[in-house]
Amino acid sequence: MLRNWLTFFRVILPVFTILALLASVLPAVSAQSPTGAPPAKTNSTVTPSKANVQASPANNAPASAKSDTAPKAVAGAEADAAQDKDQDKDQDDMSPAQAESLFSTEYQTCMDNAAGVTTEMQDCINTEQGRLEKIIAFRQVALDPVLGEERSKALHEAVTAWEALRKHGSTAMYDPDGGTLSPLIAALWHLEQTARMAQWLNSLAENAE
Repeated sequence: MLRNWLTFFRVILPVFTILALLASVLPAVSAQSPTGAPPAKTNSTVTPSKANVQASPANNAPASAKSDTAPKAVAGAEADAAQDKDQDKDQDDMSPAQAESLFSTEYQTCMDNAAGVTTEMQDCINTEQGRLEKIIAFRQVALDPVLGEERSKALHEAVTAWEALRKHGSTAMYDPDGGTLSPLIAALWHLEQTARMAQWLNSLAENAE
């Protein structure tokens, strides 16, 4: 009988040992990884920011539109620059011609020969001034019957106002303390105003005819 008990314990003891080991291991495993817990899902979708959404239309613009805009802007700037350059050139070309047309060739030659000498330049100015005064006086007489009563009256009023401007303007430009150049500068301005009036009367006579 004792032999039977020993045989029984030999079979039962290993079974109890295995059950004891399982009882100690299963709780630890359950604590580390809970059974039935669904795996965490990660959302990889990135919500675009407002700045990116707003900037995307410009970034997605067709390349042809961008490439066409730049050449047009450059071409427009070049055209404007060329136009401004042509206008400046026209003004530069016109200025010397207009200045020379105001005075006679004899006056230009006289001033060149004066070579900056004040007294000789003043003689040139006086000679040209006398020539222009004769033109103004002649044109006023010749235009009276051509223009008619109303226009002739307006012409005399214009010439009277111009004479006052020329006189007072020359007086204002003359500086008694300005040295020898001051009277020369005033005389040159006086001569220029006379030449412009003579030119205007010549043009008026041509249009009236």
